[in-house]
Amino acid sequence: RLGNTGDDDEDLVVSRKDDNGRWLPPRSVSANINSQWNEGTCTISADGRKLIFTSCLGRPGYGSCDLFQSVKVGDEWTRPENLGPNVNTADWESQPSLSADGRTLYFVSDRRGGYGRRDIWVSHLNEYGQWTKAVNAGKEVNTSFDEISPFIHANNKTLYFASNGLPGYGGYDIFYLMK
Repeated sequence: RLGNTGDDDEDLVVSRKDDNGRWLPPRSVSANINSQWNEGTCTISADGRKLIFTSCLGRPGYGSCDLFQSVKVGDEWTRPENLGPNVNTADWESQPSLSADGRTLYFVSDRRGGYGRRDIWVSHLNEYGQWTKAVNAGKEVNTSFDEISPFIHANNKTLYFASNGLPGYGGYDIFYLMK
């Protein structure tokens, strides 16, 4: 914990290597992002200039946990902005994964309209810089159980995720889908 010592605090941190290749102690990614509350699961664009993360408390939101975005301008991250009602709902949204080109966002939500309790959803950045209305990733990925932890490979074709609803070895197993 780098921020407040309260029970609700999780911060986003970064660690760099020194000249000898040793990892330095982690530091807050930005005072504009970290708060006394909880900044959780995040994804960063391949160019390192866009950060999308989960926040559940202390920021204006649509419900439970929402996804927020910050952009790096120079060496500083902007104040986070809620991704809005096309992505966030009154339900729980978390576990974002951004495509390498920064134009497709996968995330997990327990909103209505899915196949199970927690499903993977997708939104695209349109030509106006707005995230489109999220759609369910479909029955090839989602089951009547839980799908979590999406990760879109840099090729933007292979989606990795965990599921406790597909045949596997028990509990959450890791799967992938080639688009």
